[in-house]
Amino acid sequence: MVCSNDPSNGQKGLTNGAIFTITILSLLGFLVLVGTIVDLILMLRLDAVSDMPAQINGQDYIEDAAKTERTSLNLPRYSRNSMQGLINNNPHMVFLAEFSALKNLRRIFTIKQKNNNESYPFINGIRVLSLFWVIIGHSFLFAIVYTSNAIDAITWTRNVATQLIYSGEFSVDTFFVLSGFLTTILFVRQVDKEKKLSSRLMFLYYIHRYIRLTPTFLLIIAISINLTPYFGSGPVYPTQQGFESPQCRSTYWWTSILYISNIVKPDYMCLGVSWYLQNDMQFHWIAPLTLIPFVLGRKPLAFIVSTLLVLVGIGSVAGLLIYYPDLQTTNSLTAPATVSLSIGIDCKNSVYSFCLGRSYIL
Repeated sequence: MVCSNDPSNGQKGLTNGAIFTITILSLLGFLVLVGTIVDLILMLRLDAVSDMPAQINGQDYIEDAAKTERTSLNLPRYSRNSMQGLINNNPHMVFLAEFSALKNLRRIFTIKQKNNNESYPFINGIRVLSLFWVIIGHSFLFAIVYTSNAIDAITWTRNVATQLIYSGEFSVDTFFVLSGFLTTILFVRQVDKEKKLSSRLMFLYYIHRYIRLTPTFLLIIAISINLTPYFGSGPVYPTQQGFESPQCRSTYWWTSILYISNIVKPDYMCLGVSWYLQNDMQFHWIAPLTLIPFVLGRKPLAFIVSTLLVLVGIGSVAGLLIYYPDLQTTNSLTAPATVSLSIGIDCKNSVYSFCLGRSYIL
């Protein structure tokens, strides 16, 4: 068990990093509050305007003062377009309303089915099943860390049902497949839409994904580095430095900004669970090697490149096993002859009491 009575971050009070992170979170919270208030105001105004039209055949019609004909709005109530059309096109209020907690919760919990070929509803089912698989696998394996007898976990592997939990690592492969599938679909559709493969499209291909992921990713890392030391204390909770290693906090945080933490000093990776983002971003970088020939009509070349990439992956794994025959490719708890146990000092820079610090023959 890990237990420390030392003050958080080794000092009393908040560090400069903690103060900075709290300030950013406070500003974001204030922005959400303002956005929610503005959204409520817009909704009240929209309610007042919505009393004007008469219902005809299920659609809203408003008399145009400059014309005798009626113009059909046929827009969802409270949508951004209807707000802009009915409330003097105030862009600032519409912009702030996008941060509304009510509006975003409504979007999250509203499922709109599209009856066209541009949507793939089956993906939602795969995501949910894979997500459940990830959650139950992590819940089970992290609980084993503190079991009274970890050796019992080996006997559990003889049960077929338990094998489903131990094999939870394959659920991550599902997300990689979905990511590649959606990347290909969106890339091909955008090329078809623009009728050509342009440098602008390639620039947006890279920059859009980076901008979409990085701000949120860095905010979570800042919270993990600066605030987790204050989140708790006592048995099982990490030591005074929280969930991140000193090397992450002071030296190698920049590798996360470039999405190369799994390559450059992976032992000091910030936010260990972000390894998936690193891999997924790197796959996104190299995907055009096959996508560009495909959209240019050179499908044989695209298939050849894809095959070569698969062979490189197979060759890398085979090479590791050949040159490092003692490398364990299975979960340490499922290995028939060895099991990794936590021995405090043997687990270098370990945050948890369970790690792969040393294997002991049973």
